[in-house]
Amino acid sequence: MLKKSLTVLALAAALATAAQAQPVKYREGVDYSVLPVSIEDIKAGEIVEFFWYGCPHCYHMEPELQKWLANGIDPALKFTRVPAVTPNWAGGAQLYYTLRELGMDEKAMDEKIFDAFHKDNKRGIIFNRNLAITFLVENGAKQEDAEKAWDSLAVKEKMNRAKNLFEASRLSGVPGFVVDGKYVPHSSEDYARLFDELNTLASKPAADSKAAEAEKPAEAAKPAEDAKPAEDAKPTEAAKPAEAAKPAEAAKPAEDAKPAEAVKPAEETKPAS
Repeated sequence: MLKKSLTVLALAAALATAAQAQPVKYREGVDYSVLPVSIEDIKAGEIVEFFWYGCPHCYHMEPELQKWLANGIDPALKFTRVPAVTPNWAGGAQLYYTLRELGMDEKAMDEKIFDAFHKDNKRGIIFNRNLAITFLVENGAKQEDAEKAWDSLAVKEKMNRAKNLFEASRLSGVPGFVVDGKYVPHSSEDYARLFDELNTLASKPAADSKAAEAEKPAEAAKPAEDAKPAEDAKPTEAAKPAEAAKPAEAAKPAEDAKPAEAVKPAEETKPAS
């Protein structure tokens, strides 16, 4: 037990030393905040972006974000996009979920909506139901299908979930990110730094699980080391020569032979054994 305790203490000291040796790249309160209550629906290893089609910052970041998603994001992580839902932004969220309900090309349609609002002055598509449906029909959807999807329960449920997530994030604007359900990076127009921070703050489930599995054999080996003293203790079991003294019990026949002199021959037979 003492040996095992010393091993654990040595390992803890080594880990603490290694942690101190690593520079802190991003600091709480400076580069990011921690939510007082974690968002359970956002899991470890998940990065959620909150956005609005009408946001100019979201629009300017979009090309860089797509490049990062294609080549820069850690493959062990999950990226989820959620439209921010407020009384003024609900139309954009409904358009977002309607086109997905219709099975339209999400990436291409998101780009078209951004451009329509910011370049083509078609701002009504994220505020007005009829203009939104017309836009969907112009891009390949059937009128009836678009109207049905827009008014569907599935879209309404997704909008309600998005609203709850955005409120739980405590973000006051967009674009905004929540990592692992608790870390909120501070806004930055240095996109390279922002994306690196997202990769850094997010836990890596796949890597963590592999490390845990790799450690298990080492832990399992410890009992084998602890078992060695048990092998050393075997000599104490070897003290069972007391059982070898059973010849003394064999002397019981001498008791049966009650003659006192008959006991002496039994003692003389010991050298023979």
